[in-house]
Amino acid sequence: MKKRLALITYSGLPCGAESERLMLPHLATAGVETEIVDWRSTLCDFSQFDLIVLRSCWDYHLRGNEFTEWLRRTAGEVPVLNDPKTVLWNLNKFYLREMPTIGIEIAPTVFVNGGPITSSAWQGIRSWKKSVVKPAVSASAHKTWLFDSEAVPDENELKSKMQGQAFLIQQFIPEIETQGEISFVYIEGAYSHAVLKRPAAGDFRVQKEHGGSAELFFPSPALLDQANKIAGAVQQVRDSLYCRIDAVARDGKLVLMELELIEPELFLGLADGAAERFAKAIVRRVK
Repeated sequence: MKKRLALITYSGLPCGAESERLMLPHLATAGVETEIVDWRSTLCDFSQFDLIVLRSCWDYHLRGNEFTEWLRRTAGEVPVLNDPKTVLWNLNKFYLREMPTIGIEIAPTVFVNGGPITSSAWQGIRSWKKSVVKPAVSASAHKTWLFDSEAVPDENELKSKMQGQAFLIQQFIPEIETQGEISFVYIEGAYSHAVLKRPAAGDFRVQKEHGGSAELFFPSPALLDQANKIAGAVQQVRDSLYCRIDAVARDGKLVLMELELIEPELFLGLADGAAERFAKAIVRRVK
């Protein structure tokens, strides 16, 4: 009897992203019956599947409670990957607070969760040439904005723009503009390929919807070794079906920007064999 797999998308991409579509022939060859399904579909009985893989559910951050409830309910009926515990941990960017405790460098960050911003934190923010503000729960640079040291907003303005949400203020890493951000893709904890993302001229956001570009990237042995050490140090990366590690190389050292363990674009179309590698990893989990 064929195994049934659901690749989860959202209403804006009813046929899934290119990476999902590229896997379909490989999954079919392995005898896995696959459907690309909107996670909010009211017509789908998710319990009919043998495995559910979160892929391009790119509106989850706009429907936080609804997504969390769907995830927990669905995971009670059928296995979901990445593991829901990992997804919920990764959902809130405050997980970044844990990274320095295990030796992983992140951009200098102030985490704001309702309480006042301390005077020492303000001193640091004002010393940065530029700063980025982003919600703790966000994707695709949603509600992310940049300000420089000459135009630091006051606390009330920041909290008003974040509409009561927890948020982060991070020192802007200029290498994002001059060199780009590197995405290291891991499948089952093992390095697969890397992509260099660059913002459009005059912008700081590397996402495609904001004019950013992406191309296959071959990291130096030193950078790949650092990425592998990050992957090895974080249990959620080691244990997951997939992860994208986003980092910036600064003076030869990686600065972690984010771990993407929910629904990252994996750029499978840019690297030879990547779609087949990912499909095989899914087949190992579904059989």
